[in-house]
Amino acid sequence: MSTADTSDFFKEQRSTSEIKSELLNEFFKAWCSAQLGGQRYVANPALAFIDLYAGDGTNEEGKPATPVKILNSIFGSQQKVNLNKIVRTFFNDEKQATAAKLKQHLLQLPYYAELIHKPVLLHEEANFSLLAKLLGTDTPTLLYLDPFGYPFSQQLLLQSVKKWGLDVFMLFSPAKIRAAVTNASEKDILYELFGADRIASIKAFCEKHQDANQREDFITDQLEEIFKEKQYKTFRFKISLPKKNQTSHYLFFVSKTDAAYMKMKELMLSYSDYQEDGVPLFGANIKHQLSLFQEQYRYSIKNLTADLAAKASFYNNLPLESIYKHHNIGTNYIRGNYLEAFEQLKKADVVTAINPVSRQPMRKLGFTSIIAYK
Repeated sequence: MSTADTSDFFKEQRSTSEIKSELLNEFFKAWCSAQLGGQRYVANPALAFIDLYAGDGTNEEGKPATPVKILNSIFGSQQKVNLNKIVRTFFNDEKQATAAKLKQHLLQLPYYAELIHKPVLLHEEANFSLLAKLLGTDTPTLLYLDPFGYPFSQQLLLQSVKKWGLDVFMLFSPAKIRAAVTNASEKDILYELFGADRIASIKAFCEKHQDANQREDFITDQLEEIFKEKQYKTFRFKISLPKKNQTSHYLFFVSKTDAAYMKMKELMLSYSDYQEDGVPLFGANIKHQLSLFQEQYRYSIKNLTADLAAKASFYNNLPLESIYKHHNIGTNYIRGNYLEAFEQLKKADVVTAINPVSRQPMRKLGFTSIIAYK
């Protein structure tokens, strides 16, 4: 990760490549950890990583970019399970000349010969057949792409939604969202991805509402719904330009597993703006756009406390940790928010914290505490 404080990273305007370089490798390592936890009893665990915007392997300053960082993490893995044995990598770029340069950079890596699974360049047709075969084996796969990018990127996303169920890390500028969707024809991949009814709904909304922010929010909501309908967990992080009411990028992450979703949420905490009550907004440079009145926030300690108070039938006699893991999915709430909310419920005599060993009431609430509703 960058040497600068992560909370300051988005205080400067950042390009897509800068954001990707800052975030993707760190998330890749956390994602591998989460997936390996789910494969602890598998004799030969396997993972895959696909980057469809790989570039040539270097950034604007000539330093290692994401593909090299990913391979560095794989080869230098210190995890209990050696990533070099289990992670297969696939790279592509819209420009074949760029992909060819990437291949040369990767061949020059000092440890290239020691990589058990050599990186595969997908601009070569035969290599895509290898990828398709791998994806048919239910291997947990992390895919990086721009859903509004070139056709191959969109096609892989569509296939993932329809049959593969990959974990997808998406980073894109909203500048092309509306044009891509509203101009989509029946022949376009995006048309199939969104569906005719959703495309019609978006076009109708954009004709009726002239405010650019409203249109942007509606379209991104519709994009998120595509994945929610397929039982994905969805995470959205909005990046605005510094001191401007204008969106720079959206980061979307979708996954079928709670563990991967929560790893993304944890990673983005240090980059996020926060509300006055300690609930993260999961956005950067957006706090100035929102109301100062907590009551108008969708997620707040007040709302969380009320929601938990109403869910006695769901959460009575469960550990606070279990309640948190179940309830936080799809919300902005984090661990500390649940401690605060249950402390308020405890003071209001709505719940009692029970020691899981002695089964006696506890003065201090913790994540191992059993929550007994009264």
